[in-house]
Amino acid sequence: MAKALEDTLLEQELTCPVCLEIYQEPHLLPCGHNFCLKCLQRLESNANRGRLRCPECRESHRCATRWQKNFKLASISAGFQQRSFASQPSPSRPGPSYRPTDVHCDYCVPEITGDTVKRSATAVKSCLKCEVSMCPKHVQHHLELPAFQNHPLVEPLSDMRKRKCTDHDKMFRYYCMEECKFLCSVCTLEGGPSGHAIKTLKNTMHDLQTSLRKQLQKVNRKIRKVEKNMQEQNELQQQNKAFLEGVDKQVDTFRGVLMSKMDELLTSLTECLRAYGENSLSIQQHLVQIEEDRSRLEVLRTGIEHLLQKNDPFQFIKEYMACAESYRGLLKKPLSKPCLSRSLRMDREVIGNRLEDKMENFMTYLREHVTTFLITVCSSDEEYEEMEEDELEEEDEDEEEEDEDEEEEEEDDSDEIDSITEEDEMNED
Repeated sequence: MAKALEDTLLEQELTCPVCLEIYQEPHLLPCGHNFCLKCLQRLESNANRGRLRCPECRESHRCATRWQKNFKLASISAGFQQRSFASQPSPSRPGPSYRPTDVHCDYCVPEITGDTVKRSATAVKSCLKCEVSMCPKHVQHHLELPAFQNHPLVEPLSDMRKRKCTDHDKMFRYYCMEECKFLCSVCTLEGGPSGHAIKTLKNTMHDLQTSLRKQLQKVNRKIRKVEKNMQEQNELQQQNKAFLEGVDKQVDTFRGVLMSKMDELLTSLTECLRAYGENSLSIQQHLVQIEEDRSRLEVLRTGIEHLLQKNDPFQFIKEYMACAESYRGLLKKPLSKPCLSRSLRMDREVIGNRLEDKMENFMTYLREHVTTFLITVCSSDEEYEEMEEDELEEEDEDEEEEDEDEEEEEEDDSDEIDSITEEDEMNED
């Protein structure tokens, strides 16, 4: 719906006031109004004494003047026509090119040919004083003759009664600001609302346009403020993004440093334990000697058990005499004593203390570097905060000034409404 409304408003701006069609080769008059080239040529052909009047402002121009083509307006009109043609709205649902029913000229006589009736030409202007609608041909008199100089011309009206007072059948010429009501000249003579601000339609329009211009200025100021706020937020977002990216890089670097330090700690702990484990070589040697004693005694036990199993006395005595001496020698050989020296024992308390020292050194290093990292990353920018506070104070001052200006404008508007302005235009009747 919003898009259709924008297209409709754009179409109204691109419509020629004479032919009521989209501009075709628009040319600019010296007064600043645009018309189709063919419309200007038609007006020139009906001109009086080599001068034509602008259908919009009625300013007189020489026909010999070379009109300047409005290239920008022509480009916009061509683009709008192409877009409207591409959209191709359905007949049941009017598109942007929809236009209300054309108003026909009251002076043109319809032509009747057999059973067909050719309606009169399309009107381009309506006169509120004559209460007639006129085509480009018949509107020339209102544009050129001095007798019609004070006749107000408006866009073609299909129903004049909408512009008339229902009580007095007169055209509306005044407006009551208090009651928001249109009034005719008879309404003001018979006694309009007492104490109300009654103004002519033209003056009312001028006042309302002035008010709208003020509102437009306020809107433009607020738009600039919104754009400034948006720009500041975008900049803040970019700053935060850059800050986070920088922090990520610093965290990655710091992670690498910590991992390296952790590897060094674990390596030092392992080396410390291995240094205390070198004493186990002496214990290994003792274990070898004890293993030899055990093997010798196993051989001796096996031999004795084998000898005891003999049942033949002769054979038992013979083998006993052969082995007894060696058995006694093996049995008398002293056993290796286990080493119970404290120097070969692992002193867990000493090892624990050394490991704790290394861990404490690592934690001290970790705390110092983490604190330095946090200070580097998250330190507050005092200058930025001061600038931000100054900007906030300036914005508050600007808002207060704008509020004061708005209050003064509202007071001026209320004083203007309270003042009664009555302008008599009955002589035009």
